[in-house]
Amino acid sequence: MITNLQLKGFKSFLEGDFELRPFTLLTGLNSSGKSSVIQALLMLERAAKGQNFLLDEHGTGKELTNIYVNEFGITASDEKHRTLHLENMNDRQNVNNEGVEMPMVFYSEAGRYGSQSSIKVFNSSVEMDSKGGNLLKCIDTFADLPVSKNLMHPKAQGETFMFNLKAWLDIISPGVDFTYQLQRLSDQSFSYFDEHRATNVGFGLSYTLPIITVLLRASLSDDTLVLLENPEAHLHPKGQTEMGKFIALCADNGVRCVVETHSDHLFDGIRIYTKQHPEFAEKFISYWFEQDDKKNTQTNSIVLNGDGRYRNDVPSGFFDQFEIDSEVLLF
Repeated sequence: MITNLQLKGFKSFLEGDFELRPFTLLTGLNSSGKSSVIQALLMLERAAKGQNFLLDEHGTGKELTNIYVNEFGITASDEKHRTLHLENMNDRQNVNNEGVEMPMVFYSEAGRYGSQSSIKVFNSSVEMDSKGGNLLKCIDTFADLPVSKNLMHPKAQGETFMFNLKAWLDIISPGVDFTYQLQRLSDQSFSYFDEHRATNVGFGLSYTLPIITVLLRASLSDDTLVLLENPEAHLHPKGQTEMGKFIALCADNGVRCVVETHSDHLFDGIRIYTKQHPEFAEKFISYWFEQDDKKNTQTNSIVLNGDGRYRNDVPSGFFDQFEIDSEVLLF
């Protein structure tokens, strides 16, 4: 179980040190370094598998190195204080693993496909990819497996993955009936909402389906890590709040999550869940990202009390835009 992540000379970080709890939330202004944390975890996963740890379409090691240093390093530590360390200098890679076992990583990126007339089926895997490819085959594969009782929706018609996927999707768009069809001979699949193809319904449903799927899928395996970018995309504020509560529920029941978000509504959902389950406060930590005048990332950690309120002082800009706008409008 990875409990700590350190970055040195990586992208906009001269140094970064992150405690990773069952639910780790990343927020801040655009291009402040949030996605770099997720990318670092993906690079660690590749290194642990013995692969070249550079990510496709993210450039060379030199491009990923902070302009003020000559090399970058990424270090993960587990609960036994063992480390997995990556370093890159002049595009020469080195990996040192003291026995850290990376969890099974599931990743849903901000650029997921969303509303599609059809979704590609992969013959080589049953898992969904980061954009949502193979989504419906993944759902079909696990449809009849039981989910944890703690993750069962109160209104689900049964204990299976499919029943609960539909029930949790209902919190985003109440009353919508989700079905799908696989055409294996053409390697294509199709999703339907109230018997309408996905392109004829709101984007929120198509963007949300992969998020709920990956969380429930991860709950079926031991030692998993779910990386989510902007799970609130295209959701109404109520849906964003419900999504925050659902992710917190999953994190509270064994699905470790690192989530990047810009949504104060999603954060409020987490706070509401914490107030309803005070012990969850110890499982949650949030980081605020901003850059200094040299474009280097600085972070502040924020933790919650059992009543869902802040335990420590929070920096200016941390989910306070509503209060700022209200002051302008009211006075």
